[in-house]
Amino acid sequence: MDDQRANVISRLTDEYGPGLYRLCRSLAYSREEAEDLFQDTLVKVLERPDRLENARQPDKFLYAVALRQWQTRQRKFARRRRAAPMEPLDDAMPEPSPGPEEDTIVREELARVRALADALPDKLRAPVALYYGMELSVAEIGALLHLPAGTIKSRLHRARAMIKEALRRDE
Repeated sequence: MDDQRANVISRLTDEYGPGLYRLCRSLAYSREEAEDLFQDTLVKVLERPDRLENARQPDKFLYAVALRQWQTRQRKFARRRRAAPMEPLDDAMPEPSPGPEEDTIVREELARVRALADALPDKLRAPVALYYGMELSVAEIGALLHLPAGTIKSRLHRARAMIKEALRRDE
């Protein structure tokens, strides 16, 4: 049984690992949280490997499991914050390395947009991560989140508007 699980884990990480990790990284606030989310997703899938084998699109199935795991973690952390508030640690974006002036400006702008996207409410953040990070279509995101395509479009529109407004305020 352990050899079978090891083979499943190896196959999953080889075929779908990079895309799944990219999604986890775009959802999580830090590299450590992304790695935990990635591992939790694989563990959850290993609890019922038959569901992965029966999935028509295994990568989308893994993304859906990762999203549910992330949402569960968010709810758990929200309960903990209400019970015992803590100061958040913001180590999600590494410091840009020195380089030409243009590269530095672009990196700063990207870091600012990333920080604003990370600060979005969860219901807006997930569609943004899937659309821009994983390059999924609106229909695919709707299927993953069990929402109509119109809802996904409006959430993407609201997220872009919120980021744009925050960037205008910063200038």
